[in-house]
Amino acid sequence: MLHSIMKSSLLFAFVLTATTASAVDFKSQIAPIFRNKCFACHSVTKKVKGKLALDDDKLSEQIGAGKNIIPGEAAKSTMWVNCTLDKDDSDVMPPEGKNRLTDGEVELFKAWINEGASLTGGGAAPAAAPAAAMPAAAGGVLKWTNTEGKTIEAEFMGLEGDNVLLKIPSTGTTHILALSKLSAESQAQAKTAVK
Repeated sequence: MLHSIMKSSLLFAFVLTATTASAVDFKSQIAPIFRNKCFACHSVTKKVKGKLALDDDKLSEQIGAGKNIIPGEAAKSTMWVNCTLDKDDSDVMPPEGKNRLTDGEVELFKAWINEGASLTGGGAAPAAAPAAAMPAAAGGVLKWTNTEGKTIEAEFMGLEGDNVLLKIPSTGTTHILALSKLSAESQAQAKTAVK
């Protein structure tokens, strides 16, 4: 029993440290904000302004280093920043006269990004498979260590730019984690797994 509690605590600590916890559910909490507040201008079913489509099947193209949503870094994510600008700013989103996000929605959006911007956390439909993602390495579940020395067991699901996709077998949740948050050994393991 104590071993089980310690293992659960270690997994929880690793996930929190790696900023990939899934307290905010994309499907039930974030997708409705996008549909209600953003789709009028940013959906393939209506129109796509600024080359920004937020449909579930297009959103993964907006997530990653150098993109509109930077997992773990809301303050550097242009989508979140634009939602927090003064209402008179010409870059504020949604623009003046449109259905602005409430303070609660802005904070929820921020939390989702800071938690890793997972499209699969909390039971949401899986994100579209990234072009660089490869099947899991032989052996399935592998040990992964973060930069603070905490270890978990997870399936390697692929690489997406500078991020690694890891699936926790016990929950079935896939997390997007910056490679830089992993130890050198785990980074090498991820890079070897795609070869």
